[in-house]
Amino acid sequence: MEHRAFDYKSKTDFWADSVCLEHSLPFQDDLEILRSPVMLNDREVRNRFCAQPIEGGDACDDGAPSEHTMGRYDELAKGGSGIIWMESTAVSEEGKSVPHQLWIRDETVDAFERLVAHIHQKSDPFTVLQLTHSGRNSNPDGRHLAVCAYENARLFRQNYRIISDDELDRLLEDYVHAAIFAKKAGFNAVDIRACHGYLLHELLSAYERTGKYGGTFENRTRLLYDIIREVKKETNLTIAVRLNVTDGLEYPNGWGTKPVGEYDLDLTEPIRVAKDLGDLGVSVLNISAGIGEVTPYMIRPYDRGIIPNEHPLEGISRLLYSAKVIREAVPSVRVVGSGFTWLREYAANVAAGGINDGWFDFAGFGRQWITDPSYANEILAQGRPERLCTTCGACMGLLKSGRQMQCVNA
Repeated sequence: MEHRAFDYKSKTDFWADSVCLEHSLPFQDDLEILRSPVMLNDREVRNRFCAQPIEGGDACDDGAPSEHTMGRYDELAKGGSGIIWMESTAVSEEGKSVPHQLWIRDETVDAFERLVAHIHQKSDPFTVLQLTHSGRNSNPDGRHLAVCAYENARLFRQNYRIISDDELDRLLEDYVHAAIFAKKAGFNAVDIRACHGYLLHELLSAYERTGKYGGTFENRTRLLYDIIREVKKETNLTIAVRLNVTDGLEYPNGWGTKPVGEYDLDLTEPIRVAKDLGDLGVSVLNISAGIGEVTPYMIRPYDRGIIPNEHPLEGISRLLYSAKVIREAVPSVRVVGSGFTWLREYAANVAAGGINDGWFDFAGFGRQWITDPSYANEILAQGRPERLCTTCGACMGLLKSGRQMQCVNA
């Protein structure tokens, strides 16, 4: 299918295009399934909406949630999402992506506890804290010094260093301590983040790294798996992983693609990881793809000219179909499908169709909740949010420039 603008005038036009894709998007008019509760371990999640982790860049100097952070999550908690997947939170100072990123530790855990208690008082969603080391995206003091897993020609940084095996050994303790603090703060789950080019994700494609964390599949997955094992030992938290299934980069600069052909998916290793994670006791997999501005065609279906003549729905179809493949491979694990903001006014129909057809269990909305934190309640009441995200990307531009995340059009 040739590229076209995303300018559909009706559901009929949208559906007519989507059925012509390699993997037709699921779609249905009846949205009632989005209202249905589902069990996640021993806790009932009241609906199928997952507010995805979006960094705010508005923490206090010490990494504690600020009053502005509290306000954002107050509005989101009132908005009705069954899951609030709280934004990327650093496990160490070096691993912060911006100077005012959240950082959970002994000095800030009480502030996180107040935030979680406030969220649960508003609507009692299932709360997940995303734990991360930003790796190649690290920028704790504004100097843009990247901490990389290996030399990567496609993800080159002007100022960078390669993290050592000894440092990675010590990082295991940082993740475990952060998870213990998350338990103390009252979160229902922690996400050991492995997506979008951040450190644990980058290690998955460290084919040419030497030492205990590179080369073989067992080495490249070692730290992720060890962290999960230790968190399981030290807490009774539900464990989740936000997982990239493909980077859209040619081998050996990324994973989830064939050794030849930049855009050819190969889900062999991602499926193997998903199965291993299920065996390790991971309860939720939140499926994503791509690496920010480097491979935007994986998650931004309206960009033109990146893949010649690719239809704008092809990227979101690829992403949601990958979630379907993972769910079929690991049926014991709950799966969150991502990317629904990009579908605008048709997002709820695709979400309902996908859940009904067994592609995923939850529908993840990210930038949409920055535009309208009440999106879930409004979809359940009227079929669509009152304010749609225009997918302009200006909110992320603010964050990358060191300013607070906000919708410029709200």
